[in-house]
Amino acid sequence: MEIQEWAGLLGHWSSGEGPMYRLLAESLQRLILRGEIPAGTQLPAERHFAQLLAVSRTTVQSAYDLLRKEEWVESRTGSGTWVRPVSGARSWQRGDTFFGSLKRSSMFDPLLRREQSLVDLSMPGSGDPKGIPYNAYSLPEHEIARLLEQQGYAPYGLPALRQAIANRYTQEGLPTTEDQILVTSGAQQAISLVASLYLQRGDNVLIENPTFVGAIDAFRAMGSRLVPVPIEGARLRVELLPGLVKAHIPQLIYVTPTCQNPTGVVYSEDDRRELVRVAAEHRVPLLEDNTRFDLVLKGPDPSFLAAYAEDAPVITVGSMSKLFWAGLRVGWLRAPQPVIARLARLKIVADLGTSLIPQAIAVRLFDHMDAIKARRREELLESLALMTDLMQEHLPTWMWSPPAGGPFLWVQLPWPDAQEFAQMALRHGTLVTPGITMSVDGSHTSYLRLPYFLDRELLHEGVTRLSEAWAAFTSLAGTERQLAGVVV
Repeated sequence: MEIQEWAGLLGHWSSGEGPMYRLLAESLQRLILRGEIPAGTQLPAERHFAQLLAVSRTTVQSAYDLLRKEEWVESRTGSGTWVRPVSGARSWQRGDTFFGSLKRSSMFDPLLRREQSLVDLSMPGSGDPKGIPYNAYSLPEHEIARLLEQQGYAPYGLPALRQAIANRYTQEGLPTTEDQILVTSGAQQAISLVASLYLQRGDNVLIENPTFVGAIDAFRAMGSRLVPVPIEGARLRVELLPGLVKAHIPQLIYVTPTCQNPTGVVYSEDDRRELVRVAAEHRVPLLEDNTRFDLVLKGPDPSFLAAYAEDAPVITVGSMSKLFWAGLRVGWLRAPQPVIARLARLKIVADLGTSLIPQAIAVRLFDHMDAIKARRREELLESLALMTDLMQEHLPTWMWSPPAGGPFLWVQLPWPDAQEFAQMALRHGTLVTPGITMSVDGSHTSYLRLPYFLDRELLHEGVTRLSEAWAAFTSLAGTERQLAGVVV
């Protein structure tokens, strides 16, 4: 296991109470118990582990000593510290080692562990149900009665919702019929269904770098190899695509062309055309993740990729979460009808069909789409202005480019390893996402993804804590390391 992977595996180990060495030992013990650190694994060297976790070497030494005392690990002369086999009395609690490879699992740890004291700057606010009348989130009795008359299983989705989605695409310049729509339980399921349809173990996927963590997990869960296509200078390097396609023969291309996650980039029309041309020429399915399509900050909405060529193998992902509310869990796929039919068979295996009541509510929400879209744009611009002021005041050495859309800042630190700083931020009660988490190839180590679409008080508190953590971190760097080329 690479040293950088250990921080992601440990997650929020230092957010509890008690001595640091005990928190570290207990976290490693839990990972060993669940099988996420298998027997026979060599623990990192004390000095390197201490640097990664932004703690003293004594902290790591004491944690290892405690684990040795309790017989979780053993020392081997000249070769470090190794994990011992877990006894049968403990093994029943183990999980599958597969979960340790999922990047997204650690991002959702606060939800699982209910860590209320943390300021969560790993994810943005996602819609606001107070933005429209509450009755839009309820159903009148006659609609409930009509739903109850049905069997309850609708693998393709509620017909009224499929038609509403199709109408929306048509209004926005992409003619679409109901049979080109499959409703899913959120965008994550949509991506996973496409991965299941097109990918087998060992297949290659061309994917933006950096990109959406959920997509990385979905493709790697299928055993795929991810081939990065870099995002540089506020654009995808589409000119590299023909060579990458010929060299790697991908079975899928994945992009988020509008309000790219995490950079906030919006692809230009020329880059969109070239992307579709390459996919069409080589008949490679192109998965267009448009979950943040409605969050462009200025100017008109761009065109959907599928609008550039009717016969191109384009599959489009959409969602209610980013514009309305994440808790709604209603997403969809738009694709040619034969593709939708195959995806629906996989959907049946997954869950027989998305719950009908959220779908019926989603139909009502479509009536508010334009008003909420305008409201979101105003809110995003106001939040971005506030975040910009806060960052310039408290963290002036950090660098970023204003996003064209979406809820994130893609921030570069004046330090080569943001993962180390994330550990210090955690000890100051703030959760952040290091750029390496969003990376396909272990790059972007000096970056953080920071949301700015949050409550004003939360932004103030979060940036203040980050500033305090940065001061502590650079002080530590000044005494234990050389902060080469950086004036703080």
